[in-house]
Amino acid sequence: MSRTLPIVAFLFALSADGIAAQAAVETLVPRGQLRLQFDPSFTVWNSRFGQPNSTNGVVLVESVRESLGSDLTDPIGTSLFPAITRLEDEIRSLTGQEGYSGVLGEARGLITYDITRIDVGGQVGVFDWLTVGVVAPFVKARTALDVTFSADPATADLGLNPTISEGSSVSDFLTALLGAQESAQGRADFVCAADPGAACTGAQSLADRVGSFHSSSQTAYSASGFFPMHGSSIATSLSDALTSLDQEMIDAGLAGIGTEMAFASEYLTGALLLALPSQGAAGIQGQPLSSIDGIYKLGDVEVSALARIAESAPVDPDDLAPRYSYEILGGVLGRLGTGKVDAHDVFVDLGTGDGQVDIEARVIGFLGIGPRLGIRASVQYGIQRPTSLLRRVAIHEVVMPPASTLRAVRWSPGAYLGIGLEPVWRLSPELTVFGSYRLYSKGDDSYEIFGEVPAGATQVDSADLERETSMTLHQLGLGLRYSTVEPWKAGVASRPMELHAGMSHSIAGSGGRTPVSTRIEFGIRLFRQIWGGATPEG
Repeated sequence: MSRTLPIVAFLFALSADGIAAQAAVETLVPRGQLRLQFDPSFTVWNSRFGQPNSTNGVVLVESVRESLGSDLTDPIGTSLFPAITRLEDEIRSLTGQEGYSGVLGEARGLITYDITRIDVGGQVGVFDWLTVGVVAPFVKARTALDVTFSADPATADLGLNPTISEGSSVSDFLTALLGAQESAQGRADFVCAADPGAACTGAQSLADRVGSFHSSSQTAYSASGFFPMHGSSIATSLSDALTSLDQEMIDAGLAGIGTEMAFASEYLTGALLLALPSQGAAGIQGQPLSSIDGIYKLGDVEVSALARIAESAPVDPDDLAPRYSYEILGGVLGRLGTGKVDAHDVFVDLGTGDGQVDIEARVIGFLGIGPRLGIRASVQYGIQRPTSLLRRVAIHEVVMPPASTLRAVRWSPGAYLGIGLEPVWRLSPELTVFGSYRLYSKGDDSYEIFGEVPAGATQVDSADLERETSMTLHQLGLGLRYSTVEPWKAGVASRPMELHAGMSHSIAGSGGRTPVSTRIEFGIRLFRQIWGGATPEG
């Protein structure tokens, strides 16, 4: 133990500087021993791997890297709010301008996620060849959000919907339109009853146009949190269309509409953009956009069993030839759905787990070459069980989908495969330095919408949730381990313990939602004898 404290200080200094990672390794616990673990880790990312580039159908190695903030970045601002498409459709119908597209202003966003995770648990050596254990992760998720927005009056023609700022003026206008529609329809019914000829056709046509104007106006006001700005060219076109319709009614001997259309009087700003989800009339119905500094919550608890499948014979200390050794372990792991998924009404949050059950099989092998070199390999394959939850059904690039897209869905995550390779170099009987490569691949998720569709809900397609849910990720890492378990078994160390520190970074990937992350990890594992079992030799 004379070297233990300096090594502990050295490992913790390395982990603080961010040099190592994925450092924990699955090993068997000696029979009768309880191994307690405390493994903190920190993962951070602000970009993702998109779909691979391709030329003539041939997929290239390079993948597009996308900033997470790109989902909140748009030179005209309208892509942030897909409901504006419906507003544009209604404005085209009202004005006859088929090529109209709205402009909100320039939006720029930055998003950084980080997760601090502390794995606390224990494993028991039931036999020398069998270890069982449970690990409870405590997860703290944080989102750093920075959004700027500017609207240039020379180009922006959409502003804050007057239903938010001047609801009474919108209500008065729509009431006047409804009265005009009823008046025009009453005239048409009277004319057609007396003479079903040309006069009837003209009267009914006017009533239909007033009704259509009322219906399109009502839909335009309720479509999104935005509406044409007062004084903009598109507002002038809408006013001209209303004036023309009003004059037709007067010419027909009716009272006319008698009121003006209500337009936006306030451009969207950065502060209004952040607050918009909480404005009921905006149709989003969620928490305001903001940075999120979460608290520690329970993640998905893991229960596992690990057994030795094969190992090499003991080494003869008098053998002068290069020494080869091997060990093969197999295990199963159940990841319980005790964590919480991200909330549907908090738009840039992270969950603490998937909220569903995973069943994972794993094989781990180690080949030692001489007293110092070795390589560890591992393969994991997991099946993820389905679960039911509420989701806003939209493509993932839309940060704030309308509330009308909310549905109950059955989520079936794709199966995954992990492959790891780890060359190791033993500096001393206790201290090992290692490199690591990890490949992670996951198949497509599937979603099924069930239950009744709410009244007035937007038509949605579950395929939007399934887009870009497959994942491929390549990671490289470097780290250190300190273990007195083998020296303790040989009677050299006074007690068993394990320390590790490491860092890994994502170097390539694809899928569309695959994080380009950096992970820093360190941990300590202490042993305690709980019943008679293995004892140190000598």
